[in-house]
Amino acid sequence: MVTASPSPKNFLVQASVDAAAKAVRMERPTHTVSSPRCGNGGSRDEGLGSIPERTRMQNGKTFSHLGNPPCRKDITPLDMIVPSGSMPESFIARQPIFDRRLQVYGYEILYRAASHDQQSVFQDGDRASLSVIQNLFFTMGTDLFVGNRKAFVNFTQNLLLAEAPYFLPKEWAVIEILEDVEPTPEIYAACRRLKENGYLLALDDFTLSMDSCRDLLALVDILKVDFRGTTPDEQARIVRHLGPRVPHLLAEKTETREEFQKALEAGYTLFQGYFFSRPVIVNRKDVPVFKINALKLIGELNRPDLNMDAIHAVIKRDPALVYKLLRYINSAFFGLRHKVHSIRHALVLLGEREIRKWATLTVYSRLSAKQPYELVKLSLVRAQFLEGLADCVGMGAEKDQLFLMGIFSVMDTLLGRPMEEAVQEVPLDDDVKQALLGAANRYRVLFEIALGYEQAKWDALSRVSAELGLEPSRLTARYLQAVEWTERVFRVQ
Repeated sequence: MVTASPSPKNFLVQASVDAAAKAVRMERPTHTVSSPRCGNGGSRDEGLGSIPERTRMQNGKTFSHLGNPPCRKDITPLDMIVPSGSMPESFIARQPIFDRRLQVYGYEILYRAASHDQQSVFQDGDRASLSVIQNLFFTMGTDLFVGNRKAFVNFTQNLLLAEAPYFLPKEWAVIEILEDVEPTPEIYAACRRLKENGYLLALDDFTLSMDSCRDLLALVDILKVDFRGTTPDEQARIVRHLGPRVPHLLAEKTETREEFQKALEAGYTLFQGYFFSRPVIVNRKDVPVFKINALKLIGELNRPDLNMDAIHAVIKRDPALVYKLLRYINSAFFGLRHKVHSIRHALVLLGEREIRKWATLTVYSRLSAKQPYELVKLSLVRAQFLEGLADCVGMGAEKDQLFLMGIFSVMDTLLGRPMEEAVQEVPLDDDVKQALLGAANRYRVLFEIALGYEQAKWDALSRVSAELGLEPSRLTARYLQAVEWTERVFRVQ
């Protein structure tokens, strides 16, 4: 029987999160979270201030817009629980979670405050989770950040007892129970109510030694197993003992293709990590000719002087390109008042810079036909993020090179060839090529920032950004803009 969705406890509505966090620290020992994925923190509203206005339409929504819990006078908007101006600046990123077919099942939301006082930040997980709910889901909106996929959000013991998960719609939220949550009768009851109301529950960093969580296992939909923190024997035993009882076993920190393959063969059904961006090297003769030609076309598109007649001729000979071009220019992304039916008219309206972007994306998508679609998204987020950082570090005149560096950063994976060979296929700037090969130069510094952000290497990111004078709020804004741009572009491809 499904019970009514509870409203948040009065103390959460009436008191600040500081008071709630203080109560937690009195009940259980403080600790430092070692995993970067579990880092905590919040985000000031001004950290998202430079996101285009169209993405801020959801700002200020109350929970009644989400449909759960129902609209009631005692439900308070999150900005009254966690005042926007009181939140420390934060980093927010997403990491894909794949199913066995390498389709994206959902994203874990990674976040942490960019505070120099990291010990106090880690103690305040309540503040972190509520900040993410407020500044990401209510300001930007999940439609652009996770699309129609699931969003894994960490919840502390205090927030589970406060019934804070009901602020999120059950249709897309996965309530992730942190490994340090004590499985008390009260926690079990709170999780049971969530389950009865249709929420998915995930238990983080599970090991066979967690005997006290036995009762919770009957409620959990997803069991997350750290493949870097457990042995192959324990990973296999978890499958044998719990595979029949838990709908999904998730192998996290699968960073190589070998680790993914082992998890797949062991019987795990979900996979989290950047294994999908690692190349599988094949013989040069095995690389299809159309891929090489596609890369040469990209090279032509990115020469200093674009030959519009030549581009028009290439597109005209390819019906698929004609269709994609006209669909792109006529999409809501551009908001044109009249339909465009001419290839040349579309090219004129786009202009050289947008033509290069569109054609690169379109051809690049063809190259990734046998790769996870998320790989192309990853390269586009990197490209747009790097382009967005250009003005922040005095490299505004080199936006195009930075964009291309992001685009071609996964070229070795797409071609199944070492990066040393892959970069020779296109006329990239020599400094960009060297940066992709690991050389220390100004392009590489920004590339490392992009990698650090997407992989939630918050400590290193904080140090490098401080050296460059980059405020965390600007990094977060550029990253969210990059995700938004990528998702919008993919919708019209």
